[in-house]
Amino acid sequence: MLRPYLIEIRLMGESKNLTKKLIYDIFHKFRVKGQVRKRPVPHVTLFGPFACKGIRQVIHDIGEVGSEYAELPYEIDGFDYFELKKKFLFITTASKKNVIYLKIIPSEDLKDFRHRLAKKLLKYTDAVESSHDSKNKFKYHATIAMKDIHHKFDEIWEYLKGYDIKTKGMCYRITLLKQGKIMYEYDLPTKRLLNRRQSLGRRKRR
Repeated sequence: MLRPYLIEIRLMGESKNLTKKLIYDIFHKFRVKGQVRKRPVPHVTLFGPFACKGIRQVIHDIGEVGSEYAELPYEIDGFDYFELKKKFLFITTASKKNVIYLKIIPSEDLKDFRHRLAKKLLKYTDAVESSHDSKNKFKYHATIAMKDIHHKFDEIWEYLKGYDIKTKGMCYRITLLKQGKIMYEYDLPTKRLLNRRQSLGRRKRR
């Protein structure tokens, strides 16, 4: 079933530059293409992918929850990975490390915002990620390598040990995507909903 929608925050400033540098460093050094098949956009997924009968309620809920925040701080602190496991009768028969990511340490405000929004959206969307409903188990992450990394994982992981990654970032917008393209952004400081044209125009000015 097609789940076209996704809600995320996009990294800006130093956090964005750092993440893009790592993505391209890994691509050039190890020739893995998973994260650069399209133009890399450093981001942290907050909810989805999902489908729903109508998007108006989603937009309303993003604005309602977002109206209580002016900014959402976070920190980046080191690396981790996801491992895809195949099971048969509850026994793991195969595993593959398929994503390397930067660990995002959310502020309490970011955790509260995401959890409050997820509780609303889970009532009428078909999101299947089991951790959406948990305030503390949800994995905040920014992907830097994915898909075709399994056979080169050990080399990439050893290479990343040379990086000491620790920085702070700030989110001012909540981004709603449809099939990978911005539909709307909710601007936290101004409490305004921006359409795609307004959103992209303001990013260029920044």
